[in-house]
Amino acid sequence: MALRPQLRTLTAAAVAVLAAGGLAACHPGSPHERTAAPVASRGPGGGAPSETPAGGPATSASVSPSASSSPSPTPSASASSGTPSALPRSRHGLPPVISDIPVQDKVVFITIDDGWEKDADFVRLIRDRQIPVTLFLANMAVKKNYGYFRELQQVGALVGDHTMTHPYLPRLSYARQKQEICDAAAIYTTQYGSRPTLFRAPYGATDHDTLRAARDCGMKAIFFWREVVSNGRIAYQRPGGLHRGDILLVHFNPNMTADFKKMLRTIQKQGFRPAAMRDHLPAEFFQ
Repeated sequence: MALRPQLRTLTAAAVAVLAAGGLAACHPGSPHERTAAPVASRGPGGGAPSETPAGGPATSASVSPSASSSPSPTPSASASSGTPSALPRSRHGLPPVISDIPVQDKVVFITIDDGWEKDADFVRLIRDRQIPVTLFLANMAVKKNYGYFRELQQVGALVGDHTMTHPYLPRLSYARQKQEICDAAAIYTTQYGSRPTLFRAPYGATDHDTLRAARDCGMKAIFFWREVVSNGRIAYQRPGGLHRGDILLVHFNPNMTADFKKMLRTIQKQGFRPAAMRDHLPAEFFQ
């Protein structure tokens, strides 16, 4: 199934914000071949913008899985009303792929990827303001300090799976994709006391084998996003600012606390508040 037009490419404004933010690859060895739009991914060293690897999607959202054997890559939503449709269901026994969560309240969901930067002030911010966040952790980024993310978990953060080494999954065999997802899940089970059941693919890139591997590793849902945040600025991929149930993509960055506060001010000015995924997803997603 083809991606819907508004998700196939970033808006010009979104691309400008991403480029201005100096987004880099998620680790130093990432390929830097150019495609139409930069990925929303940051590495440990900062630096110039990086794009999706050659052969990858020309979008920060996804490679569409096979229409004949997998679910639609994103739930449909009304761009005019901004009201998400019903949460997508599992099809063909594969986990649903989610970009926003159907809610009636003016809430959004903050997700934070990778784990390269570890700002102690950020833990205090999350604790003091009781801000719900979901962490999609790449093991290569967090392995030198699992304890930092345990502190975030202890103040309410939900830990999800983002693979071992942050590869471009559609280039890998099913077996290698499964290894990337399952090995990270096993480590996080030991480190954080429960096995992750929510997954985000690196670069948002998936194929049918990704969905199979995620299912076979115990993942109950795969998450994309609606909005990308860079340097505290929100790059909107749909007109009208934030919408109910939007999932925001953030990365751990060197100015994490200040940038996060800037994003929170924007969310508040638009009349929204962050909400916890666990409170708005089916209980079976966490079993």
